[in-house]
Parts: sequence; C-alpha cells; structure tokens
Amino acid sequence: MGEPLQFTTPSSGLLIDVVRELAGDGQLPLYWRCGQGTCGACLVYLQHADQPGELVMGGKERNVLVRMRLLNEAQRVAAYLPDTPALPRLACHVHLLPGELQVHW
Repeated sequence: MGEPLQFTTPSSGLLIDVVRELAGDGQLPLYWRCGQGTCGACLVYLQHADQPGELVMGGKERNVLVRMRLLNEAQRVAAYLPDTPALPRLACHVHLLPGELQVHW
C-alpha cells in the first residue's frame, strides 16, 4: 500500500462523495464513477480509532468483494467481520462517522 490519504471526515455521508471530490481535483486516480456498489473500482482499506472491532457489512458489498476474491465464502455469510485495516471495503458503501480516517488504495 502507498501513503494513506488522511482527512477529518464530515459528520455524515458516504466515503465515495469525498473520493469523487478528490478524484475530480486530480488528487486520486479513480477512473470509473460507478457509485452503485457493484463494480469494485472504489476498493479501499481503512484505518480509524475504533479498530479493531466488529463490522456488519451489507450483502451487496460482500458479494462484490467475494467476486473480486477479496473475501471467502465463510466471510460472505458471517454475521460480523473483523474491522481491521486489512479488511477490504468499497468506498461507496462506507458511511462516514465524525473523526479521523486513513484511507489506503
């Protein structure tokens, strides 16, 4: 992983909104603007103060990550996943909470 993008998140919204703004400014190489949670172009790895913990991940995000071979079948059906910096996420599914967030591509 390269250097993380670090920023203070707004109090609500989705991470993809921040990513789109930074991509539009030429700060991030995001070449596809799906935003529907199905293509996997916005794959990220996150670090935040509440880690480690447990995460409830939605079915659509899980299915895309399984299709990309980033999650296995057991992870696809698990009630909770370990929320660690190693867990792949899709920015279009990440709801922002106030605080500091490091995003790795």
